[in-house]
Amino acid sequence: MKNKARYFIIILIVIFASLAAYFYLSKFYFEEKEQKIYTAADFPEALKIMSEDILEKSLKDLNLQYQKLKENDHVYIRWINIGILKKRLNDFYGAEEAWQSAIKYNPDQALAFGNLAELYLFDLKENQKAEEYYLKVLEMRENNYNDYFGLAALYRYNLTEKANLIEGLMLKGAEKNPAEAENYYMYLADYFYQEGDNIEKSKDYSQKTLELNPNLKDQLPNL
Repeated sequence: MKNKARYFIIILIVIFASLAAYFYLSKFYFEEKEQKIYTAADFPEALKIMSEDILEKSLKDLNLQYQKLKENDHVYIRWINIGILKKRLNDFYGAEEAWQSAIKYNPDQALAFGNLAELYLFDLKENQKAEEYYLKVLEMRENNYNDYFGLAALYRYNLTEKANLIEGLMLKGAEKNPAEAENYYMYLADYFYQEGDNIEKSKDYSQKTLELNPNLKDQLPNL
């Protein structure tokens, strides 16, 4: 009887030990990790471009966006907002990661592609990626002047071997967006005056601009 009692106690100990190990491992491996709370320490470059007050407000908004993301609330726009906030906090690679996550969630929306194109051009200085994303976003939407302007700026100042594409690019923008055609013509008037070294074309595009909007005279080259 004593041996049976001893074996019974050993079995109970093994059972309790197994249960304890199971609950510990379940918590360690299977429970959802707690949401990270971002603090100023995560963005050491932020105070170079903003006040402490704005930093705190940005961090509050960033943590809220992640909470909403966890709740599966408007996932695409949450990733867009996270990217905007991280860019504001001087975390360009964090912004890139967020907008890439937006694209993975919904590759048919143009907004993240446009944001990444600007990020690669103006912040990360990755010209090939900037061109790739500008061309992609222009396939997806043809009515945003900033997309045409960004790609033209890339060819004008960075990939200068492709500067010959600028005129056709801006004329396409004017064709696709006739209500804003004066902006595209005004860009070309300045380009051919400043960079293209073609006064006749500058005059021509200045005239086209004035025909559409005479109020832009002061913003055109003084020819």
